[in-house]
Amino acid sequence: MPELEITSKKDPGKRRPPKKRKKMGAVETFFSGILPWKGDTVGEAVRKVVLLVSIIVLFVAGFIMLDFYVMRDKRNTEEALSYAQERAKNVENAASDRVMVLLDEEDDEEAGSEKTEKKEVEVLAEYLPFYEQNNDFVGWIELYPYIQMPVVQYTDNEYYLKHTFDKGLNENGTIFADYQGKITADEMPGNLLLYGHNLITNNYFQPLSHYRKEGMEFLKRNYVIDFDTLYNRNKYFVFAVFLTNTSEQHGDVFKYWNTVYFKTKSEFDSYIAECLDRSYFYTGVDLEYGDEILTMSTCDFSMFNDMRLVVMARKLRDDESPELDTSKFIDNSGFDENGNVKRKMFDAYYKNYACQWAGRQWDTSYIKDFKEEEISQ
Repeated sequence: MPELEITSKKDPGKRRPPKKRKKMGAVETFFSGILPWKGDTVGEAVRKVVLLVSIIVLFVAGFIMLDFYVMRDKRNTEEALSYAQERAKNVENAASDRVMVLLDEEDDEEAGSEKTEKKEVEVLAEYLPFYEQNNDFVGWIELYPYIQMPVVQYTDNEYYLKHTFDKGLNENGTIFADYQGKITADEMPGNLLLYGHNLITNNYFQPLSHYRKEGMEFLKRNYVIDFDTLYNRNKYFVFAVFLTNTSEQHGDVFKYWNTVYFKTKSEFDSYIAECLDRSYFYTGVDLEYGDEILTMSTCDFSMFNDMRLVVMARKLRDDESPELDTSKFIDNSGFDENGNVKRKMFDAYYKNYACQWAGRQWDTSYIKDFKEEEISQ
């Protein structure tokens, strides 16, 4: 009996044609193009995942950029404006210019003591609400209309680098006074140092850069700075604006931040001379041992990240006119006829511009009874 040959109905030599996908609508077509979809090959699925992750990263980066360059600017401006508005409201609502209140004062009976005691003191009524919001409040700095901010003081110089006036954690920080020079009803440091960030949002101490960038014209319009403490109103004449490094890799460091009190006239004269040697300008303001100095410091990125821009001012004396003759202001920036820089700078600057310091340019009569031979250059 012959063997029967059994054959399959399916031809093994032929491949099954791929199933046709169901026709999709516009929405499904869009999402199937960017999301892993049924029927995708492994390669297509991976490609879509990578694309999706890239879109998410791009979106997040865009949001961060928008927040950093637009929204943060708006928030900081609104915050600064709110302080000015609050102060104006306080002035309007105050029944009198000054009020007597009980404040916590450090107990000075024992050196290094952190004990406090209640003491009745007279304060400026417009600033009392700021103190009640934050007991670290010590004053108000104003370079109108550019800077109008409350100033705080803590037990170190780190906390308010990253905390706002309301003590919220924020990289912008706020304007604060150096902890080494206590500000009380009875005490002020000989050299009051204030620090504030230089933000691209034009807030805090960023406006100080106008002294350097706009030069003499800005100085002539803004040579008086107000710094009121909780207790007293004060005005200061700008007498020096300089740029300095804080890293030894760029040259000798002038540690202007280390001097808060002047123990002797010689120490005062030497410190002020160093500042005038470095100044972009001279306003002709006279200084003498016993004057109260205001030093404002912020970061500067014009050359290196370690740079600081410093603006210094002398407190107006009793009955002194708040007006200066701006025609007598002297521009000390640039170079002399020999190509040497007029103001004292740092090694990296001299190397970059192939120059050296031209030497002391200011009139020594700016400092009362100044003896140049006793002060090293």
